[in-house]
Amino acid sequence: MGAEYIVHLPPLYRDDKTWEWTDDRVLSPDAWKTYVENANELGEMLLDEFNLKMVLHPHGDSHIETPEEIARIFDATDPRYVNLCLDSGHVVYGGGDPVQLVKDYPDRITYVHIKAFDEAITKEAHEKDWPFGEAVTKGASVCPPAGLPEMHAFIDALAELDKEIYCICEQDCYPCAPEFPKPNAVNMREYLASCGLGLK
Repeated sequence: MGAEYIVHLPPLYRDDKTWEWTDDRVLSPDAWKTYVENANELGEMLLDEFNLKMVLHPHGDSHIETPEEIARIFDATDPRYVNLCLDSGHVVYGGGDPVQLVKDYPDRITYVHIKAFDEAITKEAHEKDWPFGEAVTKGASVCPPAGLPEMHAFIDALAELDKEIYCICEQDCYPCAPEFPKPNAVNMREYLASCGLGLK
């Protein structure tokens, strides 16, 4: 079908629909070892057998969410087989800086989800230990220029990589009225274009 990438979501410790706990918040050393080994094996299989590049997607309420967890997984995996789906919103939600990630992993970034999160709601979500889905329903995911990261700085950092990058513009909006997504997406795309995204 012409696909080039497959996005791999790490294990979630809360169900993304029911918000119930499904696993320990922190993986045991043995579970972490198993995850790393299987990530490398899956990435190798996808590339060698299907010519698909696996990109790992750090995610709220997952075992790969914080800057430390992101660094740990990329230090432990093979860059031939495991690379980064840089979702700027989830990185912000996990306490990280998407611009810094671009600087730290320039060779492992070819696939990006461009998204923004409200700093105050994100902080409250962590202080009150809300499930990620609850944070979204309370407005954590926002349309730029609201929220973080600051899009000019993020897009400029991506541009400095000077290579083809597959970008998807996203906003988590559940639940929402059916008439909301299209005009919101148009507004987001127009703003990102004003920041230079997608322009030659």
